[in-house]
Amino acid sequence: MPFYIEDRLRWAREMRQKSPCKRCGRLYNHHIKATCLDCGTLDSAELRDLLRQKAVITADLRRMGWIFAGLALALLLFLWWL
Repeated sequence: MPFYIEDRLRWAREMRQKSPCKRCGRLYNHHIKATCLDCGTLDSAELRDLLRQKAVITADLRRMGWIFAGLALALLLFLWWL
């Protein structure tokens, strides 16, 4: 079996064992740890900051995706025009 298929199967097996945290939504292995590693020790103010930071990162990634899609479309139109 090629190396990348083994990695993909290992990743899929690990993802089946993870579940989303009820506080922050991040995936963690509930079989190994009783609490989430990201928010298990945070109080409500720190959790709010963590969720705000997560929202900013998500918005930035979404904006970057739209920029790259626009650039790709502009490049395709430019090459088509030539």
